[in-house]
Amino acid sequence: MRFSALVFTLMAGLLTAAPLWSQEAASSAGGEDARNDAASSSAPSPAQQMSHWFERAARAYQRQDIEAWVEATTELHRLRPYNQDFMRHLVEGHARLGNTSQAFEMMLTMQQQGLSVDWDAIDAVEPLREHNLYDHLNRLMAEAGEPFGDIETYATLDSEHAMPEAMALDAESGRMFIGTVRDGLVLTSTDGENWSTFAAPSGVGKLQAVFDLEVDAERGRLWVATGAVSQFQGEEREDGVRSSLLRLDLETGDLQAEYPLSSGSGRNLIGSLAVAGDGTVFAADTQSPIIYRLDPGAGNLRPFFGHQSFTSLRGMALNEDDSLLYISDYELGLFVVDVTGGQQAWQLAVPETFNAGGIDGVFFWDGHLVVIQNGITPQRLVRLDLGEDGLGVTAVAPLAAAHDSFDTPTFGVMDGSDLYFLARSHWQHVDADGEAAGDLPDVPVMTIDVSSASVRVVGQELIDRLKRQEAEAARRRQEDGEG
Repeated sequence: MRFSALVFTLMAGLLTAAPLWSQEAASSAGGEDARNDAASSSAPSPAQQMSHWFERAARAYQRQDIEAWVEATTELHRLRPYNQDFMRHLVEGHARLGNTSQAFEMMLTMQQQGLSVDWDAIDAVEPLREHNLYDHLNRLMAEAGEPFGDIETYATLDSEHAMPEAMALDAESGRMFIGTVRDGLVLTSTDGENWSTFAAPSGVGKLQAVFDLEVDAERGRLWVATGAVSQFQGEEREDGVRSSLLRLDLETGDLQAEYPLSSGSGRNLIGSLAVAGDGTVFAADTQSPIIYRLDPGAGNLRPFFGHQSFTSLRGMALNEDDSLLYISDYELGLFVVDVTGGQQAWQLAVPETFNAGGIDGVFFWDGHLVVIQNGITPQRLVRLDLGEDGLGVTAVAPLAAAHDSFDTPTFGVMDGSDLYFLARSHWQHVDADGEAAGDLPDVPVMTIDVSSASVRVVGQELIDRLKRQEAEAARRRQEDGEG
């Protein structure tokens, strides 16, 4: 299947609702001023709309005005179509209002997307239980929460390595690198059993919490996305730099260069990296809706692409010829940026049967995207088959879901067709200062062959059959005088 740029221009409403700005525009207009100008508009921003409708939904629910709650939640769902909580609330609200068709329609959508909910535990959907369709959908959605997937344990990080967050691989030497948030360490191992410290703040004074790592073996570099967060327990930098991109020597771990992003009270934090074959580095800011670019030989990071609609930029991946950059937004899904100079961008077209929310890790493999989703239930790994032009998804193949080891899986690294990833996160086990109430759990590093997957998406044929069955059941109930 091939998707044209025109089709994507029409589909990407989120990207056309507000001005885009590029590296060239930001540079000519003065960087920060350009970003401020792009963000200013007489129309409410997406964030302002979210705040407005969220407040209305909360007030309506508090006074048990279910009709107003459903109205506000419908708007929230429009703004955040992949948010599972909003979808579940709409099922509950429509059920309480007696809007059976609307409630089942949303349940069908959730079931098609592979989401799991224990509806039997939710009293609000009691009016739906008299229908045959309820039992069928409830069973399918319960099955979606059962573990599946052929994954293996490559290594286990002891709990002493608190808050591992980043992974990279030097295929030539066989060294795996893992970065940690609380202590700002870069660990390395060749066998997955014996880990040593490759770099630490005590030796690399500019190192803070580590959020991503990228190996550039051709140039002997290890790129580090680092920044100051409250969970980082190292010393504050005297120069006040809060976030920066570091270039370390791949063999020694020595600091070669630093590219600061912000200092003082600046709300910036580099959270993910992607490195092109020519050495160009792309860096996504998790706090501001901006992607930065560092060209070979350049002395500083330059704004490359941004949009005010972005909520929280997470993983990034370049395609095989480095012409397209894939980006995940935790709430809005996947986006594609043309990095060849055209400065075009689209929202990746995905089937309605794929919920693209809650994506952290994004990886490119052989014409596919592999994503790690921890913001939906079940938490899962999914392979997305890309169309010929790379702008849309033609098939969805779940790789693994609801595994016993999954506790907010986050990021990883590809080695051929093998994905290595952190199956557990410590974020939910520590407080704002990085302190744990008890012992932190060990973190398994899992691996899976992404070339082995079967498409398990519910097709429209089954959905139509379910609807026909429900319509027939309703007709029989009416004939029997049940209303």
